[in-house]
Amino acid sequence: MPGVMLPSSLHVLNLANNQLPSTPKGYLKICALMNLRELDLSSNALTNTPYCLANLSRLRTLDLSENKISGDLSSFVPGLPSTLEYLSLFDNDFNGSFWFSSLANHTRLTVFKLSTKLGTIQTQAESSWLPPFQLKILKLKKFNLGSTIPSFLAHQHDLRSGLLTNNLLTELRLPSRLVHGLNFLDVSCNRIYGSLPEDIGIVFPHLRYMNFSSNHNHGTIPSSMGEMKSLEFLDISSNYLYGQLPKTFVRGCYSLSVLKLSNNQLQGKVFPRHENLTSLVWLFLDGNRFGGSLEQGLLNSKSLRLLDISDNSFSGMLLISGIFTLGNKLKGQVPHQLQNLQLSVVDMSHNSFSGSIPRNFNVSSLRELRLHSNEFMGSVPSYLFKAKGLQVLDLRHNRISGMILNTIGKTSDLGVLLLGNNSFQTHIPENICQLSNVGLLDLSHNKFKGAIPSSLQENIVGFSSFQRWRYPSALYLVDTQLELGLQSTPATTVNFLSKSRYETYQGDILRYIYGLDLSSNQLSGEIPVEVWDLKNIISLNFSSNCLIGSIPDSISNLKNLESLDLSNNKLHGNIPPQLADLNNLGYFNVSYNDLSGEIPFKAHLVTFEATSYIGNDQLCGLPTNKSCKISKDFEKQFKEEEDEEEEGDGLIDMVWFYWTSGGVFISTSLVLFASLFIDSRWSREWFYRVDLFIHRVQSFKGRFLCN
Repeated sequence: MPGVMLPSSLHVLNLANNQLPSTPKGYLKICALMNLRELDLSSNALTNTPYCLANLSRLRTLDLSENKISGDLSSFVPGLPSTLEYLSLFDNDFNGSFWFSSLANHTRLTVFKLSTKLGTIQTQAESSWLPPFQLKILKLKKFNLGSTIPSFLAHQHDLRSGLLTNNLLTELRLPSRLVHGLNFLDVSCNRIYGSLPEDIGIVFPHLRYMNFSSNHNHGTIPSSMGEMKSLEFLDISSNYLYGQLPKTFVRGCYSLSVLKLSNNQLQGKVFPRHENLTSLVWLFLDGNRFGGSLEQGLLNSKSLRLLDISDNSFSGMLLISGIFTLGNKLKGQVPHQLQNLQLSVVDMSHNSFSGSIPRNFNVSSLRELRLHSNEFMGSVPSYLFKAKGLQVLDLRHNRISGMILNTIGKTSDLGVLLLGNNSFQTHIPENICQLSNVGLLDLSHNKFKGAIPSSLQENIVGFSSFQRWRYPSALYLVDTQLELGLQSTPATTVNFLSKSRYETYQGDILRYIYGLDLSSNQLSGEIPVEVWDLKNIISLNFSSNCLIGSIPDSISNLKNLESLDLSNNKLHGNIPPQLADLNNLGYFNVSYNDLSGEIPFKAHLVTFEATSYIGNDQLCGLPTNKSCKISKDFEKQFKEEEDEEEEGDGLIDMVWFYWTSGGVFISTSLVLFASLFIDSRWSREWFYRVDLFIHRVQSFKGRFLCN
């Protein structure tokens, strides 16, 4: 703010989201604005505020939320201008205790918001204190309110919105009088015990938003809730409620747009023929004990966009249009009513649906189609690869076969395509590259054959740019005056095999997750060089195929790679030392190939176990038990012996000659001596010649020695 001239007549000053440091000198200029009515310093880096703010006698609105202001609240609040009508201290670093009576000087206060990011704020009991103000909005979070809500709220007759989440409340006592003005009530994520008050629908007749989720409430749903004709949002999920849905409830709350009953112990049939929830947009019944067949009454909800009935005991034929039916026992074919609904998410996983995939889905608003773990057969309808807006297609674990991707649309928004565990037996087509937004592709556990298309590199995995992973809201309860804004949009969740286990990716993180799984097929040939240029790829699985060739040095391009599985192939050659450059690599498996040479065992690669390399007889070095030194010494010795054999060929032949000659001589001598021992002309002649030879030698010897 240095150098900025602020006119003294300024009424409104908004400095939010500027990362302003704590108490710069420029704040003195703010304190000089005596006509200032509204000051917004939210979402900065403030650790305290200038004391001179107390001099702004005309200040009505002060927003200090989402900063780092700390210290003692009970001394901080009284130092603020007493003229305030709107005060927000939400999401700061306050600690210690707080007395609501410290607001006693703020007689005009109508909106008060306070929470801390550090631990919890302790409150003190002030049962006799009567506030001099009438609040319209109260927002308290991460307080230790103790057993019940602050007693002074019983005197707040103008209260319109009350948010009391994460406050360790254990009891909710309703006022004895009717609270006609309250529109918004949120007491979620506390420790409230006991049953829901029987007269709750009578005490709060004009509630539009009620959230009692994540508490310890038990018992049944009060029948008086059918009196809440204005209720648009109701969340009582994650409690211990049981019993059936009251008839008065399903007939009386005709304004409901969002109903969340998840994770309770509710049972019985749902929605008889005469239910009156015609405004329902989102309905969550998952995680209960509902059973029987789905009743026809739900068909009255023409505006329904999302239905989750997973993890219940529904059975029989699906007679209504529905979404999120996973984990039941539904069977038969998908009903034709689906073609008329403007659905955003369809999840019928983990059932027994059979027949062909419906060719009548209205894909104009469809974002997710999940049909995995059923008994679907036939081919994938071509319109699913052309649908503009469809982002998730999960058909895993079915019996789907036939040709694939013959008519891929260039305008497809598919970001997740999961076709694993089916019966495809064709080649992976080259035009797969036209799915230019795919970030997660699973074609594993099929019978795809032939080579891996080199076109994968052109636009598919690793070059995705998802535009949105939260779908347009099905409901808006916007009231700017009372801050009843609601955008109920559950984030997309995808399970994908990585690091030898299924990883769950949710929400906006899917923008940055790129994975390719072609494992357990019949693919052959070399891995295309283009694969090693997928610089953003995180998970790569080519295991259990018939791939040949070597692992190139260019593997170092995959800087973001976290999981690489090339096991059970026919790869040969060395493991490139560049593997150590992949700092994010947490899982590596090349077992059962024909690799050879020394294993690069350095940096983070030392964390990989010997099982990552088993089945490669020519690999050596850690973490295996085969020493590369022994292996090299053996090779050297083998070579020396081979050379010696070549040099010694002549010597071996001479020795063989001598032994053979000696054997012949001995044999001849034996025959000769045997004949000489016999008295014959030959023996007499032989001895005569010997005597003559001896005599001549002696004569020669005598002459030689004498000369």
